[in-house]
Amino acid sequence: MTEHTTGSGSRAGTTGTQTVEHLEENGRFRLLVDGREVAVLDYRRTPGRWNIVHTYTEPASRGYGVASDLVKAALDAARDAGVKVIPTCPYVNWWIHEYRPGYEDLVVSA
Repeated sequence: MTEHTTGSGSRAGTTGTQTVEHLEENGRFRLLVDGREVAVLDYRRTPGRWNIVHTYTEPASRGYGVASDLVKAALDAARDAGVKVIPTCPYVNWWIHEYRPGYEDLVVSA
C-alpha cells in the first residue's frame, strides 16, 4: 500500500486531512478524510495497463472535488508506474477528455 496526503481543507466537506491510499493487491485507490474512507477507484491490471472500471464517492462527500482528487492521484500513480490506462469508468473517461486533457497521453483502448 502506498499513501499520499493531499492536504487539508474543505474539499471533502470537512476541514480534515485527505489521504489517498493505493491498495495495489486489491486494484484499488481510496481517499480518506481524517482516516475515514469517502471515495474509491477500482482498476483491473493487465500487462502494462490499468483498466479503471469503477469510481464511487459517498453521497455526503459529493460536490467537493473528492472524486477528481482521487482520479488525479490514480492517474499520477499510473504515470509513475509507467502504465497506460483504459478509462472504462464513465467518470474517469469524462475527467480525462473533458476536464483534464493533460492526461490523454495515458489513455489506450481496450
